[in-house]
Amino acid sequence: MKNKPIPFERKIIACPEDYSSLSEQCNVIGAFNPGATLIKNEQGDLETLLMIRVAEKVPNKKLLLPFFEIRNEEHLKEWKINFDEPSEKEINKYHKKSVELKNGVNRLKHISLPRLMKLNSKGEIIERRQEPCLYPSWEYERFGIEDVRITSMEDRRYVITYVCPHREFGVSTAFKITKDFNKFEEVIKENTPRPIFSGIKDVVVFPEKISSPSGTEILKKESKLYTALVRPNAFSDISTPGIWVSYSPDLVHWGQEHRLTISKEGEITGTGTPPIKIENKWFAAYHETTRNQKKESVYNTKLMSMDLKEPWKEFKSSGVLLEREDYLSLLPKRGYIPNVVFTSAKTEQDGITTLYSGIDDTWTVMDKFYTEDLLKFIEKS
Repeated sequence: MKNKPIPFERKIIACPEDYSSLSEQCNVIGAFNPGATLIKNEQGDLETLLMIRVAEKVPNKKLLLPFFEIRNEEHLKEWKINFDEPSEKEINKYHKKSVELKNGVNRLKHISLPRLMKLNSKGEIIERRQEPCLYPSWEYERFGIEDVRITSMEDRRYVITYVCPHREFGVSTAFKITKDFNKFEEVIKENTPRPIFSGIKDVVVFPEKISSPSGTEILKKESKLYTALVRPNAFSDISTPGIWVSYSPDLVHWGQEHRLTISKEGEITGTGTPPIKIENKWFAAYHETTRNQKKESVYNTKLMSMDLKEPWKEFKSSGVLLEREDYLSLLPKRGYIPNVVFTSAKTEQDGITTLYSGIDDTWTVMDKFYTEDLLKFIEKS
């Protein structure tokens, strides 16, 4: 389908200037890649709650690599940012977002925590909090909490997933449960607070449990299991990373993976938004990474639909829905990481789908579409 849907409303809802830094030595460089869900306020009216990733770094005049002092205590609501200052002898290579050290460690120049925002039914900002809504308490969170996704489950709980970049653990995904976005519970209750999906990023959980596609010694076929879209990162030099469906009885032990997206010309695909059930299909947005003529990395947003019972079996993908050029009139200058549209949240209400995207790792933009137009775009692509 050549003519892609056009949003009937598009606006910036978060930018670096909206937030203050957590450290006096840092500047906020981005407010982007939010998680979002619909909630009801005390009056029974629908609001949109967002957890926006706010990133900050020390200005380029001095190389200070931030990290959080960690006490490994649950529900810790305090933090302290400290810094490593590597010498030139310790540095192997400089990158835009990171520094590669000679000991093999790749350290980010920035650090991130999510902050809460609320919109009313008209998409107007009614609350923007400066303090973090999720705190780094455990070792795997030492180098920040990134790219929150929020799934509203059938039992009125919310599953929160977020990316943790760590110098020893690599990139992994962590899980938490909340009922009110004030208190976040660990998934594992005894012995260790490490409910992380090692080597996997961009995990989004389906809002309903789905039947197990096969049986094991422990699980019967057709058992209802948590289901997620995941993007394994390991050995990307052998196989191009793509999106898989994975199953779990408890949000900790995952398996029975089925691959959805396969690279045709070297594209890297990764999950974007948690799926929503519409017209007997699961409906979600995801990102595709390619290279432009200048050999620069480019992130675009596509849509996908999946079968309700076997998401991996009947999968359809759209053409490019959102690309950086779509935002040139709104955001003509390049951001921290150019050429990026990263759609990480989606809500649907009364025939209207709202997408929330991070642009250039700097801004958050809201796009409103008629749901029917998006579904047709998938079918006709």
